Amino acid sequence: MNWIQLTAEFSEAPEDFSPYIDVFVRNGCENTIQNDVPPTLGGCIVDVPGAIAVAETITRELLEMGVVRVLQAPFEEENWDEVWRRFFKPRRVGERFMIVPTWETAETGPDDLVILLDPGQAFGTGDHPTTRLCLELLERANVAGKRVADVGCGSGILSIGACLLGAASVSAVDVEPLSVEVAKENAGRNRVDFAAVVGDGIAALDPGPYDLVVSNIISAVLMRIAPDVAAELAEGGTWIVSGIIPANWPDVLETAERCGLALVEQLEEDGWIAATFRR
Repeated sequence: MNWIQLTAEFSEAPEDFSPYIDVFVRNGCENTIQNDVPPTLGGCIVDVPGAIAVAETITRELLEMGVVRVLQAPFEEENWDEVWRRFFKPRRVGERFMIVPTWETAETGPDDLVILLDPGQAFGTGDHPTTRLCLELLERANVAGKRVADVGCGSGILSIGACLLGAASVSAVDVEPLSVEVAKENAGRNRVDFAAVVGDGIAALDPGPYDLVVSNIISAVLMRIAPDVAAELAEGGTWIVSGIIPANWPDVLETAERCGLALVEQLEEDGWIAATFRR
């Protein structure tokens, strides 16, 4: 598979990268890499018919936001697996979750909930704090027998976690088609069943009410989808959110409360915030 790599260059590192990340996300590029020195933000899109037009749209929007320039170049995929295999190792998350790459083995206990994962190009390995925080909050939620929605499913790790915790049903959605395919493959690896579709937000799923919604996405997207999520939550339902930097937390909190959601719990790790809200 061929890819087009886009790299946005800044005159100085912005205090908040999330508005620029949102440009990539809204145009189907969910995974980005940011650097402070030199200040850049990069992402890749699959080189298929229409990809050039998408790349031009991303470039135009970023330039309109004040980015100095946006570079386009082919991305060589052959080293991707080597990178993951070198750095992605088995990891315990929370009390019971054990995240195990498909190419590794790990000692597990009888009460462990093992998630076998091959993330491919999709976000969500358990190595990133935002994913770990989501899994911890998911483990603390009363998931058994509940109807769950995973908005921004990435690799499917949170959907798999919900299934292992006994959810009655899980529906997943992501704007990136490749992520949806990876999520389906990982569901098969873990012998769980959940529906995964390509779309933007909870509106792309079957109508609610949902007992629990989990969203590990950047702050700008969380604020954009908050009204739709609140509308689809059952009375007393739960929304678990992650991917929030401290500077954006007041805005996310205000938006959620304005939509009728009350803060239940807040966690922070390595400069990232996750939280549980209840309707």
